[in-house]
Amino acid sequence: MPVWRRYLVKEPTGRLVELPSRQYDRADDGTAPIPDYAGRCVELVSAVLVGKQGATPTVTEVAFTKLYFDQSGFVDAAKRERMIRLMLESCADRRGRKPARRADCNALAERADAARSELMRDFEWAPAPAEVTAALFVLGPPHSAVSLH
Repeated sequence: MPVWRRYLVKEPTGRLVELPSRQYDRADDGTAPIPDYAGRCVELVSAVLVGKQGATPTVTEVAFTKLYFDQSGFVDAAKRERMIRLMLESCADRRGRKPARRADCNALAERADAARSELMRDFEWAPAPAEVTAALFVLGPPHSAVSLH
């Protein structure tokens, strides 16, 4: 069964516009910039769709994030690396449930909480309910299989 991605970018006016996945991929892998987004942070809706040939696809997952572009219009690699590092650190308190010293557990919990806070502040887009509805409308007919992140 085919699986594909769709991206929507929230314009300053609030309108959601399609960002073709090929264009996103090229900006992400450093082969072609998106000059309109150079030096900007954009709010991005990313969706995973699943469907059979000729059938209406099902939106199975939707995420709302902030995406940073460098001054040339490429996806900012340093910001992406920071996001990945923070994601890993945010799981520090969930690693190895073996008995450990309380001080070690507390340190891990503090580190994970700090990482989660930074992730939310710098990379999370918490859309208003109307924005979620608008994104789902643009992506296609609503389905019960949608998972929002």
